[in-house]
Amino acid sequence: MNNVMKLLSESSMSGRPLAQTPTGMLLCLLVTLALAGVMMGVYRLCHDSLTYNRKFNVTLMMLAMASTVLLALIQNNPGFSLGALGALSICRIRTNTRDPRDLGFVFWSLSIGISSALGAFTVGLIGTVVMSCVMLVLGRMGRRRKDVLTMIVRGQKEQMARVQAVFDQTPGSTIQSTNVFPNSFEMVYELKIKQAEEEKLLLIFNSMEGIDGVNILAPETQVA
Repeated sequence: MNNVMKLLSESSMSGRPLAQTPTGMLLCLLVTLALAGVMMGVYRLCHDSLTYNRKFNVTLMMLAMASTVLLALIQNNPGFSLGALGALSICRIRTNTRDPRDLGFVFWSLSIGISSALGAFTVGLIGTVVMSCVMLVLGRMGRRRKDVLTMIVRGQKEQMARVQAVFDQTPGSTIQSTNVFPNSFEMVYELKIKQAEEEKLLLIFNSMEGIDGVNILAPETQVA
């Protein structure tokens, strides 16, 4: 315990190398594990069920740990160290990702490994806290935008007026297009409603005779 406290007291914002001894290396890996765990939690909270990739999230943890070990092995040559980490990031960049934000998480993971290997625990901690707050705020804003849905209703022409009346009584609905055919119609509405109201609309249309189908789209959802 005394050795650990001594190593912590010797670390500074400039990042004094601590991974030269077994105790220091273990401490660096533990710090990397803790910070990478926070990053994994933020990654999960920032993605929905369609864009979340559990295997990629685990890979972020592995990348942070691997970069710590790699930099600890070759930190006597900073140029070679950065070149090796750059090669690792390029390997991941050349692989397709589901979400453009995944690229940012890759560099976040590398920065955690680098800061821990250099003993710059304060830098790694502050950077992780700031990045977590920024990503959580932006992720919440993104989820609010995804509340906008597109509903497409198809049915017999005789039911067109009833369908339009239902939408007129629904606050937050905006008509996008109306297609009228000899015996049928298709209406496209943009909806800014809660899930409960969405389910209510579905029940109403499903109970109507002459409705052939109802489709709901989330235009901002990205599917790999």
